[in-house]
Amino acid sequence: MNGGSPMWRMPPERATRLGLWVLLVLGFTERVVILLRFGTRYIGIDDALIQQVAIDYGNGIFREPFLYGQNYNPMLEALLAAPFVRIGADPWIVLPIVTSLLALWPFWSCALWCRRQRFGTSALMFAAVPLLLPLEWELITTQSRGFVHGIALLGFLPWIQGIRSVLPKHLLTSVVLALAIWCNPNAAPAVVGIVVWLIGNNFRSKEFWITGIAGLGLLFILHQWSQTYYADHPERLIHPLTTSDLAFSADRILDGLRHFDQHVLHVIPFASIAAGTLPVLLVLGLAFLIRRGRTLEVLSLFTIAICMILALGILKVHEGCTSVFFPKSRMFLALPLILGVLAAMVAKDIRIRSTWMLACVVVLAASTVFKVIPIDSVIQREIAEQDCAYVREEPIALLRERCALVSELAEDHHADLIVPIRWPGIREDHRAHFQAHFTCYACPVLTGFPPVYGAGYDRRTWLRNTYGGSAPGRVLFVGGDPNAWARAEAEHAGIERIGDRSIELHMIQSDTASVERIITALGVDDDLGR
Repeated sequence: MNGGSPMWRMPPERATRLGLWVLLVLGFTERVVILLRFGTRYIGIDDALIQQVAIDYGNGIFREPFLYGQNYNPMLEALLAAPFVRIGADPWIVLPIVTSLLALWPFWSCALWCRRQRFGTSALMFAAVPLLLPLEWELITTQSRGFVHGIALLGFLPWIQGIRSVLPKHLLTSVVLALAIWCNPNAAPAVVGIVVWLIGNNFRSKEFWITGIAGLGLLFILHQWSQTYYADHPERLIHPLTTSDLAFSADRILDGLRHFDQHVLHVIPFASIAAGTLPVLLVLGLAFLIRRGRTLEVLSLFTIAICMILALGILKVHEGCTSVFFPKSRMFLALPLILGVLAAMVAKDIRIRSTWMLACVVVLAASTVFKVIPIDSVIQREIAEQDCAYVREEPIALLRERCALVSELAEDHHADLIVPIRWPGIREDHRAHFQAHFTCYACPVLTGFPPVYGAGYDRRTWLRNTYGGSAPGRVLFVGGDPNAWARAEAEHAGIERIGDRSIELHMIQSDTASVERIITALGVDDDLGR
């Protein structure tokens, strides 16, 4: 027989390579399961709107700097998905895949870079982090919401540092850091730590400071350009990020520290136990680095901790709840990558025998399988408990049936325009409130759908000029207050109820009044105009 070494006695280099590829394949397979069971089977109101952005980008239409109706969150996910949508791919399939790859890219990139630098144990640490995170993290980072694209850009930095020419290296580093912050400030803790490390290693380099200023200049230009756009087009803002959203208070820091488990829920390994032990683990990691004389790394990580604590003082950071569809933890999505860096730095100075290394890989693989088994029950639990969120997620199959029904009735009754109405309010009936948003955004994506306009809330504000101010002809109103509709039918001629009672559907011929005036006069949407 061949005299090669048995697997448990193979050389460390070979064991590391085998273990790394096992973890990468396992991480890829796990995400495929998440996509098949959740990402491509459910859609949220924000997801649907971003899918419309991808369709527009694919057709060469660039309407606004950010997600429609708001002055923050550039649509990198939609831009990356646009070429595939252009050639006929379904946006509700492509976008969750793009978002998933963006979420996993920093871990995989750092793992492969460490492997190339022969930091084998560090490479395994990076590859293991996504597998150690809870299923809820997988759900959060499968949704196309602009949560992960800033952090994803940081995955390019290790490779950029390998560029030999000083000026391009520093310039690219500066640009990536600026774009990461511009895409989503939840990348800020990681960016701050990287900047401290870069300063410590390059403070004598003139090129470093020049390119650093260039990066800050790029960030300033992007910010000013985008905000000037909305200053010139205030009608385009439906959900603005204002200075009050960024208001800082020391009292909020204390409240955030008292409820820190809510802010890191779903984004730390071993979520059920780690929230309380996280500070202990961080202190132990820092103590190890101090003992090894890694002063710069300790300073960088300490700065990250200070940044995260200060972030708790910002009002926007406290918006959200425990639902994966609007989690407070979306503001701390950089934490898994930061923990991966800490683990990799500690592991850099540790040598593990091949036997133990492969044993750990096997245990991690088994635990990942057991973690994924309850995926359907976790999804159903989150769907059932999403009423605290200001967004909503629904099964695509269910929405497609509803959209097809509305579309068929609109065609049968020769409707010129469909107008979904929000009712009741979000605090009265969470699901019913957002049916209007789904009709407005998801139906045009999922099915062939007649013209649709959400009076008073549609983020596609350019439609207001088309449908908002003039008489629209035959209008099919979808939803609204049933009691108000009953009164309106009794008091006004020309209101035709159609369909069954499962959906409030009313047809009105309007040759003089605008959609907003009709809704306000009939009182079927108390939220209009608020």
